[in-house]
Amino acid sequence: MKFLIVFLLALMSSGCSNSTKSSISDEKRMEITQNYDGLQDNYRARLKLNPKDFEASVKLATTYYKDGDIEAASYYIDQVPDDQCSLLNNCWLTRADIAYSKRDYSQAKYYIDYSLAVGKDVYAVKNLYGIMLARQGQFDLARQYFFEARVGFKSESAIKNNLAMTEMMEGQYEKAAERLMPLYQKNRFDTQIKANLIVSLMLSNQYSKVKHLLLQEMSEDEAMEMFEHLREDLQQPARFNLPALDSLQQSQSINESDQQRVDQDEEVES
Repeated sequence: MKFLIVFLLALMSSGCSNSTKSSISDEKRMEITQNYDGLQDNYRARLKLNPKDFEASVKLATTYYKDGDIEAASYYIDQVPDDQCSLLNNCWLTRADIAYSKRDYSQAKYYIDYSLAVGKDVYAVKNLYGIMLARQGQFDLARQYFFEARVGFKSESAIKNNLAMTEMMEGQYEKAAERLMPLYQKNRFDTQIKANLIVSLMLSNQYSKVKHLLLQEMSEDEAMEMFEHLREDLQQPARFNLPALDSLQQSQSINESDQQRVDQDEEVES
């Protein structure tokens, strides 16, 4: 899938800029800009003042998780007693995310069940469980959880993407493309959605639409060259299983800041 990776990296050069107003807190601004070092310094400072500031421990663990430091995330989330974890947002979810990242699905399911039992992060953990089920090939049940999560999940786009990825893993490429097209039209600067759409169109032999999308980003010669690379790379659809799995979107991921930025802009403007 090397050409898909190259394609995705090439698209990352495009994007949009959004201005925020001074009413946004420093912490929220650091979240939006993915200033993980700043957030980690902030939460560690809180813990130095009060080692039992369990909310800071959860936020610190979550920030380390988003930053890809699973060891540090595990350490700080483990400092939170279970009874306190049940009172805090993102605590059981972060534990589940960490277990999922280690592919310890039974442990992740245990944390998901606990989160549901105490009524915390219900829609996010249902989305995560849907992802786990999709990875295990239980597509119908995965869809059920995605639809349940869709009611209250903060990002409708993430749920639609996960449904489309599930369809792609089932080989329903045309159906996935139909789901992704309006999502792409609404989120034209989301490189992952665009890449997923192009792959689903390629695998459903909708070549003219692929060429049209490529021509929006590059010259005709470059578009044709990329098209041929993509077609060659996707000759064996079975090889697409891993990229489809990697494109499933969790609630706490690096890409979520784009949605946070949109949400924050809407709140400021209202």
